[in-house]
Amino acid sequence: MKIRVLDHYNSLEKINEFLKTKTELEVSIVQDQWPTNGELMVTIGKKCVLIKKSATAGAKINLLESNTIEINPVPPSNYINNMTQRGLLAVIVDVIISGGQNKVAQEVENHLSEIQSK
Repeated sequence: MKIRVLDHYNSLEKINEFLKTKTELEVSIVQDQWPTNGELMVTIGKKCVLIKKSATAGAKINLLESNTIEINPVPPSNYINNMTQRGLLAVIVDVIISGGQNKVAQEVENHLSEIQSK
């Protein structure tokens, strides 16, 4: 999900602070370790905002351009994330936990609609 946000929210830090006022979920800026959108690897040093509901349900926000962000559902736990990357077991685990991840991503998108550029 890509969203264009207001000029004031053009950094991960400002988005992080905004979300902390809107949700009870754990929100932090971390090293991005979740390949998304068909990526095979993660860019070293890249950071994202991580929203965590549980070890299996969360979402990440990447800043694509100055005012464009992307929200992706992810499993916040390193162990679960690694388990969902390879093989048949990964497919099974991903199917089981993807519903919770999608709910968190949708909740985040709803909160961010307040700062969406019209």
